[in-house]
Amino acid sequence: MSDRTTSDEQFAKDLAGMLAAPHTVPLGLKPGIPWFDFDLAFELGLGYANRGEIAAAEAVAATAMASSGAKTQAAGHLVTAVVQLSRGRFRRAWSAAGKAAKVAKVANPDVAAEVAYVRGLCLEGRGNHRDASRQYALVADSGRPRTFARAALSMGGMLARETQDWDQDAFDTLGTAIATGFPEVVGPAQLAQALMADRVGDRDLAEFLYREATHAAVPQTAAQAAFHLGDMLQARGDVAGARAQFAAAARSGDPEFSGKGTLSLGVLLMEAGESADAIEVFTFASNSNYEPAAARGHCHLGLLSIDAGDLVSGERHLKIALKHKDPQVKAAAEAGLARIRSARR
Repeated sequence: MSDRTTSDEQFAKDLAGMLAAPHTVPLGLKPGIPWFDFDLAFELGLGYANRGEIAAAEAVAATAMASSGAKTQAAGHLVTAVVQLSRGRFRRAWSAAGKAAKVAKVANPDVAAEVAYVRGLCLEGRGNHRDASRQYALVADSGRPRTFARAALSMGGMLARETQDWDQDAFDTLGTAIATGFPEVVGPAQLAQALMADRVGDRDLAEFLYREATHAAVPQTAAQAAFHLGDMLQARGDVAGARAQFAAAARSGDPEFSGKGTLSLGVLLMEAGESADAIEVFTFASNSNYEPAAARGHCHLGLLSIDAGDLVSGERHLKIALKHKDPQVKAAAEAGLARIRSARR
């Protein structure tokens, strides 16, 4: 059975469904399944890794490497490289990409394209942007549209991060990524463009792009876009709109931007005098896996408890917040604890 093409519409639909079930799909994968080919193994493993589902990505890699086909084995090594990249282990990632090339013999154009893409990520991660650019450029002639889209996204994002000013080449390269239409690329590229526009003060363009990115297929991208859009709407005085976007970020499940969105929503509720709802939201934030959000959630709960006359709860929450290294959180917690000491005299 020949490998699928990564631009096939049915393949994209199948892939999206599998990526939505990271805790069940890998359990059903077997090395000998005909449709578990190079494309599916790599796209599935990469997709899980990008969503933070590392255990699922590792399961895909192990299954692929147990395959009898050299090309599918190569996909397993490439997924391993992506997993290592997610952990900041660039040398191990580079080594795994090299194993992929060796197993399938780099002359295979599909494997060569993905190896170049992964090596580009390795080099970019280590700060070698010049050589990373060369690797991404190798992908352009590969004839693999999805890989080309990812390389354009990475290249555009890298160019955008190299300067604090406007970089038209970066914006245009991200536009090329968007034009490919691949859902996993479109949203992140729109978010990167929005951050560029926001950075140079083009608020109208930034707002438009943030709104577009809130519909991204990548959950983290949608959450981050919603959070930034909420900030922008709040600054413009659109409190209702800001609330809606912060709530969307809070519901996302993304550790960082769910926590940030929850905190921002809680502050808006507190400022509106809706203390009961604010306490509920800050309680949710205090249980966040994102430590800065949890600390600030405890801090807000402590201060609200003091205002309500519950010094015991206030002290408990503020002592938890005091353990965080953020100087603003520590200062607020110390001030709150001083209020408690004064009230008890």
